[in-house]
Amino acid sequence: MDEAQKCHSSNNCIYKNVLDTGLCWGYETNCPQHLGYSNAHCPGDHKGWVSSKNQQLQTFINQADFGFVKQQILSKTTMCEPTSDGESLLECSSYLQFCRGKNLYLDFRDLPARKESFRYKMDVLKKGQIGGKCKLDKSRLHSEATHQSPLQSWAPEIQHFEELSDMVNEESQICDVFIDKPTFIMKIDATVNMYHHFCDFFNLYTSLHVNGTHSKMFSRDINILIWETYTYHSNFGITWSAFTQNPLMNLRTFQGKRVCFREALFPLLPRMIFGLYYNTPIVWGCKESGLFHAFSKFILHRLKIPKRTAIDQVVKPKIKILLLSRNTQYRRILNEQALLDALRLSPRQYSVKRVEFTHETDFRHQLRVIQDTDIFIGMHGAGLTHLLFLPDWAAVFELYNCGDEHCYADLARLRGIHYQTWTNHVKLQPQDEGHHPSDGGPHAKFTNYSFDKEEFLRIVDLAADHVVNHPAYRHMLSHLRESATDGIFIKSLEFKNQLLLTRSRKHTVNWPKNFTLTETKETQKRPVPSSKTLELHMKLFLTLKRENFMTVVVKSVFQRKVPVEVEWIHLLASLEILVLGLVVMGTKGKEK
Repeated sequence: MDEAQKCHSSNNCIYKNVLDTGLCWGYETNCPQHLGYSNAHCPGDHKGWVSSKNQQLQTFINQADFGFVKQQILSKTTMCEPTSDGESLLECSSYLQFCRGKNLYLDFRDLPARKESFRYKMDVLKKGQIGGKCKLDKSRLHSEATHQSPLQSWAPEIQHFEELSDMVNEESQICDVFIDKPTFIMKIDATVNMYHHFCDFFNLYTSLHVNGTHSKMFSRDINILIWETYTYHSNFGITWSAFTQNPLMNLRTFQGKRVCFREALFPLLPRMIFGLYYNTPIVWGCKESGLFHAFSKFILHRLKIPKRTAIDQVVKPKIKILLLSRNTQYRRILNEQALLDALRLSPRQYSVKRVEFTHETDFRHQLRVIQDTDIFIGMHGAGLTHLLFLPDWAAVFELYNCGDEHCYADLARLRGIHYQTWTNHVKLQPQDEGHHPSDGGPHAKFTNYSFDKEEFLRIVDLAADHVVNHPAYRHMLSHLRESATDGIFIKSLEFKNQLLLTRSRKHTVNWPKNFTLTETKETQKRPVPSSKTLELHMKLFLTLKRENFMTVVVKSVFQRKVPVEVEWIHLLASLEILVLGLVVMGTKGKEK
């Protein structure tokens, strides 16, 4: 609400158009479905999972959309209740998957005795090393602490919560350190693997919504404490800046100390049973989770990754294909160059790029490349996780899934991205049968492959058909063409600027004859050009120069007899030439 009020009173807030609209995420009380963020739908068969289409959609929303957030919120119960102001609080969702506490005490005094670095340990806290001054419901706490695994729940830590006799605040003698800022305590998955590490980031984002009653739920002025003693390092580490502006901390930050937190949050974890993202069971036939879509836009916005409209100003864009190459021992494309050559020689005139994303490739650069992609091609592997950040109209072609059918197919449908993979095994040639490193048995993920060029092109062309027919792509394409045309128009104006701005009104008789003049007192026979390219300029000045103009509406007819409404905007003389804009009113079946 505070941010909304700031936007209301600001002259520069670009989000005023969504204020007071009733739009909501989908988990709030009294959020109508038509005003919710999600566009989830179920065009496919549910294959007997449920008994009706309505049940199919609702199941998908509860499993993998903002309905999952709503279930977490509704399942929250108070484990330790304050009895007076300033006391502690602990509340958790089912199975202690998400917890939030106020004025909590954590004791790390025995950590220095553990000389080795560790992660995934379930004995960091012991009895009496976590607690607060509040009334603890021990039976409820123990009944929820059944998911005992490092990345499944917070049961290994929260089960040791105890009532304290002392208040937990800045003056408490039991606190060696008091942390005032909200602190998110994270148990994270494998940081070298994009698929697994983005389980962490996605569930952290989801937890912001579960904690949505907080007045500053999306504030970056928070702490993140990683629940291990290893120094954090990852090529994807810049993603933390989407959530916090402060340095990361780990358990070594506080070893040997008793630490008290004004507000501590224990987010959803990456490998929860029936959790989100990792091995999520999803009802058949549904796609486009609003939660996954919002996560994608959140990361791109916070990391300041430009949209296609800002980075590709051309009149006739080509379908952009990105092939992700693997410089690894296994799952390499043996005839990669032949496939690239086939794409470049295609009559569809694709724009083709090959990339290798290594641990040395700047992650922001990776996201910029992905945002500039229409068709993303790659072998089964963690690099396909980039599909989360493709444009909405894009397609992903998992060249071969190596027998792991659902991993990236499900991730693609959760994100709402069109997915294709190789199905004709006759036109696929493995280097050998593959041998698993642990037991030596045959395994499709541990070899390399060659692919038939004609079949490869056929699948790419199907993906391209999806792209060109997607409404979002067509909208983007029309916007790019208008922008490019506007650029040409502005250059022409710059060349003639001084001459045009010094012309007197009587010189308008020299305008082309195909302009129709409408004579009123206001227009004084000013010409009405049939150019649509000035519409964007009109909107710009309507926003930024509102105090400088008054508007009158006149009616006219083009040489093609198309009915229009023309707004003539009076500005300073130096600006007037730029802002003749058109608002064209058409009827069904006619040009708009």
